Amino acid sequence: MKYVMEQELVDAINTQRAEAIEFSKQPNCWMGMYIEPSDTKYWSERVPSGTLKEFNRINLEEDAYYAVADAYSKSYARSFDFASMTDAEVEEIFDDACASMERERKWAEEEELKERQEETNLAKSLGIDVPTLQRWIQEAA
Repeated sequence: MKYVMEQELVDAINTQRAEAIEFSKQPNCWMGMYIEPSDTKYWSERVPSGTLKEFNRINLEEDAYYAVADAYSKSYARSFDFASMTDAEVEEIFDDACASMERERKWAEEEELKERQEETNLAKSLGIDVPTLQRWIQEAA
């Protein structure tokens, strides 16, 4: 049986490949790219129906899985049956996981700012600069 891909899927793959090529031309930049659409062995396994709709759904489920795994844990991500959910349900889980990671990032950023301020205040109270304080701490460790 010959594998046939929708032109929309071929176009989406080629668009992403072109974007990756252009992005990777920048200094110190690299971007992965999809396999050539002509590799029908790969694509017939990845997107059996050959439709853009199925491709997008597979990507949505994978994105949600990895977002949940990164935000919480792999075991928690495995507890979801994404295949039985609607796109809206999967998108909600994905959005919640991303929001959680963003809150965590902001919290960590705030904590780092607090630490730097404490370090600055301590150095000032000792009448020294921060690099000297950092050196003293390293030497004492």
